[in-house]
Amino acid sequence: MAPRTLTVIRWENPMSRSFRYAVAFVLFALAAAAAGAAPADQAAPAPDQRARKVVILGFDGADPNLVDRFMADGLLPNLARLSREASYARIVPPNPPQTPVSWSSFSTGLLPGRTEIFDFLMRRPHTYIPDFALAERQRRVFGFGEWNGALAGGALGLLAGLLALVLGRAVLRRWTRATIAGLVVALACGAALTPVFSNLLPVEVPAAKNNRKGKPFWTVAAEHGMRVGVVRMPVTFPAEELPEGSRMISGLGVPDMRGRVGTPSLWTSDPRFSAGNNQFSLEIRKLPARRGRVETEIVGPFDYPFHVYVVDRAEARWREQGLSAAEIAERREELKRRLEERGHPEQIRLPLMLEITDEALTLEVSGRSATLRPGEWTDFVPLDFPINWLVDALQPLRGMVRFKLISLEPEVQLYMSPINFHPSSHPIFYTWPPDLAEEVAERTGLFKTQGWAIDTWSYPSNRVGGIELFLEDMDFTVSGFERVMNHMLEQDFDLYIQVFYFPDRAGHLLWHNLDPEHPLYEPENAERFDAAMRAVYQRMDTIVGEALAKIDDDTLFMVVSDHGFSTFRRQINYNTWLYQNGFLALKGKTRTRNLEQLFDRDVRNVDVFSGIDWSRTKAWAMGLGSIYINLVGREPQGVVMPGEEYEEVVRQIREGLEQAVDPETGLHPVYRVYTRDEIAGQYDAEKFPDLRASNIITYRVSWQDTLGGLSTAVFEDNDRTWSADHCSLEPTLIPGILFVNRRLDVERPRMIDVAPSILAELGLDPPGELDGRPVWKPGAR
Repeated sequence: MAPRTLTVIRWENPMSRSFRYAVAFVLFALAAAAAGAAPADQAAPAPDQRARKVVILGFDGADPNLVDRFMADGLLPNLARLSREASYARIVPPNPPQTPVSWSSFSTGLLPGRTEIFDFLMRRPHTYIPDFALAERQRRVFGFGEWNGALAGGALGLLAGLLALVLGRAVLRRWTRATIAGLVVALACGAALTPVFSNLLPVEVPAAKNNRKGKPFWTVAAEHGMRVGVVRMPVTFPAEELPEGSRMISGLGVPDMRGRVGTPSLWTSDPRFSAGNNQFSLEIRKLPARRGRVETEIVGPFDYPFHVYVVDRAEARWREQGLSAAEIAERREELKRRLEERGHPEQIRLPLMLEITDEALTLEVSGRSATLRPGEWTDFVPLDFPINWLVDALQPLRGMVRFKLISLEPEVQLYMSPINFHPSSHPIFYTWPPDLAEEVAERTGLFKTQGWAIDTWSYPSNRVGGIELFLEDMDFTVSGFERVMNHMLEQDFDLYIQVFYFPDRAGHLLWHNLDPEHPLYEPENAERFDAAMRAVYQRMDTIVGEALAKIDDDTLFMVVSDHGFSTFRRQINYNTWLYQNGFLALKGKTRTRNLEQLFDRDVRNVDVFSGIDWSRTKAWAMGLGSIYINLVGREPQGVVMPGEEYEEVVRQIREGLEQAVDPETGLHPVYRVYTRDEIAGQYDAEKFPDLRASNIITYRVSWQDTLGGLSTAVFEDNDRTWSADHCSLEPTLIPGILFVNRRLDVERPRMIDVAPSILAELGLDPPGELDGRPVWKPGAR
């Protein structure tokens, strides 16, 4: 039976776009003045000949084995038609076969060493601290920075003075007295308004930098005058500033409003409920009662401009003054307290009121209300996070969530999705032009703006909401992006690309009941989960059919995935192996890690490897199969000398891991250990891992190893419902799919071959030497 959805709230634009642009100009005038006027770029030259139109649909994680199976069963008519009338091949991802790595190579035609996207995680240069690899958190000066308050106050004081001058001249009829009156009013108003605007205008605002290197093929096309549309492509945040006529909606990499990959919330009356041993982000909030009126809150985004950055600047000044750590800590807490009193908490919180009866739950938040019965969802609920009256009036910080009432009995469970940026709110641009999300939402309805849009965190967290919550959220999310595709395909782009992520998300969470040998296999649920996976691939085929209906025979049409999938039965912890084999030393107990430690502000700058004795450690593992040598001159406490000693440590680790045997299965879990010279092409030796261990089918790097932790054993069962993967596998074992209505010249194309092939089809020269090569002749069918 289809899930019941209660649509209780619809978004309406509170102000016309023209009016909001007019008032927003007032707030950003200072920034514009500071930046100065820049000369307009000259128009890029048109290509030598009119390019053919190109439409590319990407389906993250679509597995060729499942595609072949379902096509053989007659369930994928549109893909079956493409396989008969076009080319169908298995496409090899780069090494490692991870989503951001593979799509970055797809976009640029470069190997991971040159894109510098080689894992989900990277270490901060010259430290042992992990961080996310896709984008770098930054900040930028707003307007004139520290002078904003004085200049704004002075400007308004000057206006008041001029007004006093005019009025004084009319009343006093003498310029001297009127001028004195004007000066007095100007100085008084300026002095009074300066502290007011210092509290209203930020000194710094958040910014971000895309870490991917290389020029994407769509950028080359746009620079040559083609109209380009790019929707939900991974590693495109912040959105790229494209020439007029081109459009972008960023994909994987766009955070939720709390700056995380995604953090759903669960309110429960069960005092004993926990998220289990998951590694994911689920915030659990306990309700004090099962019935009646309950007051709780929603934890929202950090207030970076008016709290976090203020504290950071103060701490920097105190360190320059030579204050001790204890003095800085004391002053820091005092400053945070004063900022809270002035209405600038570190994190913005919204009151959430619940009225719970035996039949339903009514929630009230941000001036809106909804009533739910068990099993029902709300539509998107806008959330307005207050900053101050000026920002709230001109550029409000608005998010949106969906609620689902999971149960009232035996305990209350109320679910809230991660907080997405509302399309009207884009403090860091996730679309280009900046108002594109708003424009599209007005025509298609609201859609999720967060990069990792489907909730894969709740089900692995003690199976919150059951698999139904995941499937319902997936269906709702895909429907939104499907509407976006149908709208965008009507805009007559010369090159259009859109990526859908749902095959990957379904693969991760459904597989344990597709594999009878998985530790969590449940025979009674096998058919149900298999049917759900069939529905996922049928949905993919339906989307392909919708796109085919909107293009003509002269359009190059491509369906592609970045990798395939494998069941994840057993895990290997490389740090534990390195420890047992003398390459890693400990000085105390290591702690269990989870993803929260990469997001929490107070933890991100702490050495998560605090239990490692670096003075006796030669190598350590971090990320999804990456191994780093503790090299003298590169690492803060390096012990391995470059040259012969380095090469010997590398040789020993390679040979040892490739020979390792899992005593439980008798298998060699490590397919091969690669050096960076073998997989990266050109690379920055300060950043790229020294070694990359790839796994055979059924194995993956362990959960703890991903975050730099150690387990008690090298080999363990995977007892998580995140039960299939690809990230640390041998790339040749899990190819993706490639359908294209061109005659391929090779049997096994690579992801790095797509960019040069598309550029050749469009008659455009590549932007320098690429690692890929064209794999079909332009126009060849």
